[in-house]
Amino acid sequence: MRLEHTMKHKETNDQTIDFNKAKIVSSYRDITNNISENNDIVSRLTRRLQTTLDCEDIIEMFAGEVKTLVTFDQMTHSASNQDTIKIGDKAGTHSCQYNLSMDETDLGSLTFSRKQRFIEEELCIIEKLASTLVFPLRNAKLYQQALKAALRDELTDFGNKRALAASLHREAELSIRHDSPLSIVMLDIDHFKAINDCYGHLAGDSILKDLAATIKKCARQSDLCFRYGGEEFLLILDNTDKQQALFVAERIRKTVAEYSYLYNGKIIPVTISLGTATFNQKETLESLQTRADEALYCAKNQGRNVVVSSELKNNITSIESLQIG
Repeated sequence: MRLEHTMKHKETNDQTIDFNKAKIVSSYRDITNNISENNDIVSRLTRRLQTTLDCEDIIEMFAGEVKTLVTFDQMTHSASNQDTIKIGDKAGTHSCQYNLSMDETDLGSLTFSRKQRFIEEELCIIEKLASTLVFPLRNAKLYQQALKAALRDELTDFGNKRALAASLHREAELSIRHDSPLSIVMLDIDHFKAINDCYGHLAGDSILKDLAATIKKCARQSDLCFRYGGEEFLLILDNTDKQQALFVAERIRKTVAEYSYLYNGKIIPVTISLGTATFNQKETLESLQTRADEALYCAKNQGRNVVVSSELKNNITSIESLQIG
């Protein structure tokens, strides 16, 4: 376990403090009695931090305990792939920073700030309490990684069917609450079995991965992408009506058809068929997905490499004439 400590005042002094098997080495001879002679606050904080696997709850608990011993105007926790957590309204002029890590795993940095300088005794107290954060943060990070893995498709990095169910339910509730349109697009790779038979399953996996990247580039930032089945994908399009959904689907179809998919130096022609459906607030989510699926198979029956809407009778004649609001 390792903690790097940086104090920032008018001048900057860097000091590195090593934790050997969770034992803290401190250069300060006489830490406050609350810490050196009575470890109740440390043991209490350690127990509290182990009651949750939510990073924000862990940081808030920690900040509350620190503030009983050391005053500060603001404390922040910054980590990769996580929003910065701020405790306190306004940062002060003077600050001290602690970088937390364990087993080469970066657990983010803590920054305390206030108007007055931090004295060495206060820094020692913070260092002592900071040691209680390492294991809970590491466990929370591992839990979040496992949770994310359980909801992601490993090959494409899209959400899986479990994630789709939760996301579609949430988006439908928002659509009803705000009376806004909601659409889905279901798509399938044409003749995918023939691709696997001709080029091999590794080539098929490569195409699935490349197709997912193509879909992501064509989709809007707010669109949610999922791997629905073997070679099937589904997109949730919020605030999107039936005409706009057809536009998005056609843009994806056209881009995929024009893209050159390479595997072992060979170009593999790939096209997709797509079906769209727009949510009727009186129908079930199962009905919505069924209608999109039926539109998809209608597209296949029409010769593949086309888009069919479950509501609109006519296909797109001019993609340039359509606009997304």
